[in-house]
Amino acid sequence: MEVFLQALVNGILLGGFYSLMGMGQNIIFGVMNIVNFCHGEMLMVGMYITYVLYTYFGVDPYVALPIVAVLMFGLGALIQSTLITPSLKTKSFTNLLFLTVGLGLLLTNGALVIFGSTYYKTYSQTYIPLGPVTIALPRLVSFLILIVVAIALFAFLKYSTTGKQIRAVSQNPIGAEVVGINVKKIYILTYGLGVALAGIAGSLLTQFYTIYPTAGASFGFRALIVVVVGGLGSIPGAFFAGIFLGLLEQMSALFISPSYSDMIVFVTFIIILVVRQVMILRRR
Repeated sequence: MEVFLQALVNGILLGGFYSLMGMGQNIIFGVMNIVNFCHGEMLMVGMYITYVLYTYFGVDPYVALPIVAVLMFGLGALIQSTLITPSLKTKSFTNLLFLTVGLGLLLTNGALVIFGSTYYKTYSQTYIPLGPVTIALPRLVSFLILIVVAIALFAFLKYSTTGKQIRAVSQNPIGAEVVGINVKKIYILTYGLGVALAGIAGSLLTQFYTIYPTAGASFGFRALIVVVVGGLGSIPGAFFAGIFLGLLEQMSALFISPSYSDMIVFVTFIIILVVRQVMILRRR
């Protein structure tokens, strides 16, 4: 029972990061209808920015969160305005696919050239006992911050004027432009916001995860799973889908084998896609 409870807690804490990644991917996909295949690499960039701030400037990773968020937002806005916006005019999914994949390769290899293949870390684990389970304090603090970020994002999209404009563009970009919303500006803001969320997740991840150039690859794929499972445009759905994915990964490692956990995640993803497609066809 203690082992089960420990895996349950670990799954929830891990799922929080999948949730935040999925939220960023969900916003970009929901508004611009593109799959950001370099989303995981954006998380990796956030990790390295945190490492540089901590190592060379002595900035605590938690204090560095706003700095990382602003820098990553600027990077996302720059990429959107200079690369993605021209590609959107072609209305070609293939162009956007190769563009985002190419950006991911560029970021990964850029990190490899600058930092090498060395594994870095910024953390020292502190554990606290909570009844029958033991929790790493950085994981718990990071998860609480993730919840705050998720609530703030939900409130921003639901109640702020800019959030309402983002939702309007996601529903009908032509109609939004007709009523005076600057769709191009919303696209830049949305992509920047999605990248900033990935950067925040990466910054928090440095508290208990090693930093290396390909660190974001698995998280990027899991963000896509969260989008599919949680539902397009649903922030609460993305949050709970991320928690589900974290629990699935930990429970499969506990009851089957850690070496099969990734395979079980992928198989579950395929099953969900098939079931969803069958349900759509039946409704027709």
